[in-house]
Amino acid sequence: MRYRLQRRERYVLPNTLGGTSQPVYTYRWKDIATSDERDLLEIMAGGREDLRVIDVFEAFTEEEVIT
Repeated sequence: MRYRLQRRERYVLPNTLGGTSQPVYTYRWKDIATSDERDLLEIMAGGREDLRVIDVFEAFTEEEVIT
């Protein structure tokens, strides 16, 4: 499958500084569907900001690929 539909999920990281703990709010992307046709996934996303369609072959730049 070439394309992936991903959902953004909230994620809380612990952050301990000087004996006090302050949470850091961030997010990560989770795969929810795959397909060979991008148009179908874009219809499923429906323009929502918490969903994105990525191309698996273009997802990583040369700096991110571990050799």
